[in-house]
Amino acid sequence: MKTLGVILLPSLALLAACGGKDAAAPTGQVAATVNGKEITIIDIRHEAGTASPSKELEQAALRSLIVRQLLADEAVEEKVDQLPSTAIMQEKARQMVLVDALTNQIRASSPKPSREEAQQFIANHPASFEQRRIFLVDQIIIPTSTPDLVKAIEPLDTMAQIEQLLARRNVQFQRAVGSIDALSINADVAEEIAKLPENAVFASPENGVIRINRVRETVIQPISGEAAMTVAMNQIARQRSEAIVANKIQAILDAGKQKVKYNATFDPAAKIGAKAPPAQ
Repeated sequence: MKTLGVILLPSLALLAACGGKDAAAPTGQVAATVNGKEITIIDIRHEAGTASPSKELEQAALRSLIVRQLLADEAVEEKVDQLPSTAIMQEKARQMVLVDALTNQIRASSPKPSREEAQQFIANHPASFEQRRIFLVDQIIIPTSTPDLVKAIEPLDTMAQIEQLLARRNVQFQRAVGSIDALSINADVAEEIAKLPENAVFASPENGVIRINRVRETVIQPISGEAAMTVAMNQIARQRSEAIVANKIQAILDAGKQKVKYNATFDPAAKIGAKAPPAQ
């Protein structure tokens, strides 16, 4: 669900009643104007995150756009846009938008999977389809991790050993009971988990958090027919597009290395310990 970034102001409810009286009311594809700047139906749909927003969502999106434009105009009036820090943030935002657009364009070029590919995918991954597993697991959740900690955990075989290691290092952790649906993870990973011996532990890192899991019970809930076909085609498409994006980006970065020139102090190939020059 998309959360609209509406800034709550005491006067927000008055926006609808305070339209300008001098200029003609906008018509057609223009939903509103703010200081002469148009807000179009396309803008509203983009803000709402859907091509067919409900009337309530449509109004919320429009309010969000109006508030943002009013505040942005005031920032320009106060010359905030001329501050050096603002220019840095604007350039960063511009670059991030362009990178996202490039990534989406590369992803869109990924060939769609065929039904034959999906059928083969289903046959190769019984743990996600014909014998779909839902793993009920005991977990140790480590909110923060370091490469050194991950390396120390890797050779350990039991939850008790891992808890002892964490206690010795004064690492905070939580115990929990959870479930992992094979359909919610990479199908190859689901096959590997399904083949683990009883009481084996495995880690699932995500966004800096490590979950150490031990399967306590497995529930079988098969999925077949068109439902399985849809899941398989979506998984193939996602894996394929991720691979294409990763390969293309790596190729761009490899080619771009020739265009980078370093100050000797910041050159990654320079000796570690060189001091950076003071900020001007």
